Amino acid sequence: MRQRVLGWVAWGAFLFQGGFAVAQSSLQTLEQELKDAKQLHQDTTAQVLTNFFSQIDAAMGSPDAAVALYQQAGGTLPDPAPVVTAYSNETASEKEARLAVDQANKAKLGAVLQLHCGLMHYAALFVVKPDQKGLQDDWVTWLKSAAQTYPQLNAQTVSSDPNPPSHKRKSDQNPNAPVAKPFNPAEVKGKAMRESIISKYLAFKSWADKEQGGWSVRDLPKLYRATVLEPLRTSPTTATLSAWDTYITMMNADEPDNDRWNQSVYPPLQFDRACDAYAAEPSTEKLEALVALIKANPTYPQVDDWISRAHQLLEDYSARHGGKATTAQTPATTSSTQTSDPKVSVTTEQQGDATIITTHTNSAPVTNAPPAR
Repeated sequence: MRQRVLGWVAWGAFLFQGGFAVAQSSLQTLEQELKDAKQLHQDTTAQVLTNFFSQIDAAMGSPDAAVALYQQAGGTLPDPAPVVTAYSNETASEKEARLAVDQANKAKLGAVLQLHCGLMHYAALFVVKPDQKGLQDDWVTWLKSAAQTYPQLNAQTVSSDPNPPSHKRKSDQNPNAPVAKPFNPAEVKGKAMRESIISKYLAFKSWADKEQGGWSVRDLPKLYRATVLEPLRTSPTTATLSAWDTYITMMNADEPDNDRWNQSVYPPLQFDRACDAYAAEPSTEKLEALVALIKANPTYPQVDDWISRAHQLLEDYSARHGGKATTAQTPATTSSTQTSDPKVSVTTEQQGDATIITTHTNSAPVTNAPPAR
């Protein structure tokens, strides 16, 4: 009986060891499969990224390559200009003009797509390789280059006439014939990186909720100001003023309403630039430019802040030259401050809550005219 019990115990131990060995083997297999799956995912991701940057880099370097990639991704070219002729057949000069329309529209598409791909290149790098050496410097360099191209995107669009004249051929007067739509870069300019058909075509799936995934070409002025202009304003120099001019031109390109530009958008940019111009090289001419801006925009909502800032700069100038700025405290009173420069005098006049500051020199005041539209 005892031998039989010992036999059952031995048999149970054998079965337990065998079951444990099978379970251990299954666990090892599962772990290996998981490891293989993880490695496959990493390899696939690496291949996707390699392909992504390879094609994006080519597209950001050439408008033709950008258009080609856009087409591969499913994008469509602007509608071709229809034949318009005053004769029985299209003349050589008419054909040349029609083809020029198509070429101009394609060139504008290429320009905006090249910027779109360039922005995508850096947006993707900030998402997947934010610590890459030299990334920030390369980003600044690219933004400076892109800022020169950006205003061209809003140049007047070349398009075919959507209302064909009566001298068109009968075939061209067909009411059912498709009419070429003017090419407008606004749609591509406003397309976020995560929504781009190029990004989807190249299977880039790392945007998630990252800020860069929401970038679009339309954001270039904002990105330029934050990345290029504002750091230069810490200690203004002539480079700061040059960056201001570039930024103002970009902003001007995006504002189609001349009245709004001249009354609301441009004045604060002009005033901030003028303050930086004074900081870069303090002079009475720079102060007079600020006063002239205030006088030219008396109804601007922040004009009181402008007066305050101009007064601070006036005090700074007086301190630099051994003088002391005088601020009148009673309504409708005027005081004059003589600086160490014999050609310069400064008058402050209090009218109610407003302080009117005027500098007087033998030279004419300097103003910055709005950029050409």
